[in-house]
Amino acid sequence: AGGVAGLLLAPLFGIGSYVRQARFFHPSGVCYRADVQPAAGPLHALGARLGPAALVRLSGAWWRSREWPDVLGIALRFQASPGAAPTDGDQDLLLATIPLPVFTPLAPLWTNVHDFLDNTYYGVSPFAVTDIGSLRFRLRPAATSPAGADRSGRLAAATAAGIAVLQLQAQSAPGASWHPVADLRLTAELVVDQEALRFSPFRQGRGIAPRGFIHGLRRSVYLFSQASRPAS
Repeated sequence: AGGVAGLLLAPLFGIGSYVRQARFFHPSGVCYRADVQPAAGPLHALGARLGPAALVRLSGAWWRSREWPDVLGIALRFQASPGAAPTDGDQDLLLATIPLPVFTPLAPLWTNVHDFLDNTYYGVSPFAVTDIGSLRFRLRPAATSPAGADRSGRLAAATAAGIAVLQLQAQSAPGASWHPVADLRLTAELVVDQEALRFSPFRQGRGIAPRGFIHGLRRSVYLFSQASRPAS
């Protein structure tokens, strides 16, 4: 059903990306390198599978540079050496300040658009994880950012202070306990060609495969949007 709905919506996203000359959602953001350390607990093996490093892109969903009411997102690419070009074995994981799809219109009400590190980010829909089963993911910062002129500056200050740490957590079903998977420590801002940086929910080199209606919808939408925006 998600795949069919995605085919119907994809042309609209393609036109929107062409008009914006950027991603339809999350048109601009900042990229960081992160060191990935597996967390102790029942999902330690999964955390070890995701390391040793990740590329992290943090962005607002709608506005390019305005800190107006919005949804914030974090795109993760787990890889051996962070860079814009994906390699075999890379794993993409996309999260936003939306706990469940039904809450999408309300998400700006609880999103702090002034601080990337003062929000919880969710994978929205479930994933099938090799050797484990169905999991839902969220990303929780360890601390808020220091004071700064804007959220990008605050994030840079938090990284310099060594407190920009995000913990990836997972649960087996809605209402179940969340268990830590890995800690991602931002270490340096990366200068990459962000238009050439193409994330995909279906890049699953570490065994995390998307499932459900929302992920099914994304397949065609992402293809049309990426084909319609600048290549670099």
